[in-house]
Amino acid sequence: MHHYITSASRTVFESEEKCFLVEKLENVTCRQKRRIPKRKKEIGCDNKTGENRDFSAEKFVEELLNEAGQHSCDETSDAFNESTDIPNFYDEKLFRKGQQFFYKYIFSLFFSNILGLLLLCGFSETLNILKMTNKSSTPMTAYKRYMATIFHMMTWYDSDFKPGSRSWLSLRKVRLLHNHSSKQSNSTLKYRINQKQMSITLFGFMGLGLIRSKMLGIHKATEEEWRGFIHLWRVIGYALGIEDRFNICRESVSETKSICNLLVERVFIPVMKKPADDFHMMTKAMLDGLWAMNPVLRHDVFVQFAQMVMDDDKDPNYKNEHLPELTEQGKKTLKLLLGITWALQYSVIRIFLNLTQVLALRIMKVFPFLALYKFGVDHSYVKI
Repeated sequence: MHHYITSASRTVFESEEKCFLVEKLENVTCRQKRRIPKRKKEIGCDNKTGENRDFSAEKFVEELLNEAGQHSCDETSDAFNESTDIPNFYDEKLFRKGQQFFYKYIFSLFFSNILGLLLLCGFSETLNILKMTNKSSTPMTAYKRYMATIFHMMTWYDSDFKPGSRSWLSLRKVRLLHNHSSKQSNSTLKYRINQKQMSITLFGFMGLGLIRSKMLGIHKATEEEWRGFIHLWRVIGYALGIEDRFNICRESVSETKSICNLLVERVFIPVMKKPADDFHMMTKAMLDGLWAMNPVLRHDVFVQFAQMVMDDDKDPNYKNEHLPELTEQGKKTLKLLLGITWALQYSVIRIFLNLTQVLALRIMKVFPFLALYKFGVDHSYVKI
């Protein structure tokens, strides 16, 4: 049985008593540790919050949107080629806190990830690459692609970040896949995967949970827990070739939130008003495929809920001129989602739903019965 399932179950219970099974590893060298406080002082950082007094979220987002698209994120990039070691900002303890935080709110963060993946399909550049690879245009191919993405992500949340670890090998494989897709895109579509695309993709995995936490059922997270979560994704972003100057995950929680809020306002909301061609076809394939993991997934409901989350609007009668009105069954499902995210403020509900998510992941590994029913034996077991 894969280690992340047992680890997840253990962490769900132990996080309630603040009795985490944390081991001290020494992956960060003494010289790296000595260099970090000195570097913070040089750039005017607050040692407690990591906040840079000279930082401007407006300027960061402007550079991300206007400059990052001119820099590739594949083998033609120095940052991509040089990100095969542990970054000097890596903090083992903080990284572990990020992993523990994920398991403490695994149900809500999975919910956030599904919505994030859906929003990413609104971008033409991203969607064209997905269509080009021909691995996510039908429910069956989308099931295999996105379950593989989920299994890779779970490895990052469960494994140590050090050379030779499962996480390290997983990230190396994902880098190779991205690099291959970038070369194929350059040949077919005449553009490579770039820093802007990768940074916005990073938002899909952590952004909504951070800035719309209560609406997604994360009600009592501490500042330090968010620091750990953001640090984890800063490290993952680095490992996938994102230059630190374009990495939306900052050392400071407030800076990262400011960036993510601006991205929703200036990028995601405008894109979703007029998403890429085939957006609905591709996202329906994604959700119909992932139905095998969670039968609650409905395309019309989740597209509307994603818009509600961006607008930070919990009204069950929410209407958007760019979306069709939900059916009666869709409205019931939406009210169910709103009720669940509200109820997650209670620990007993959160623990129960966390365990259902852990169980669902275990089922997808050992006996994905809904996938077997829908796609057959040959396409149901996903390996990474």
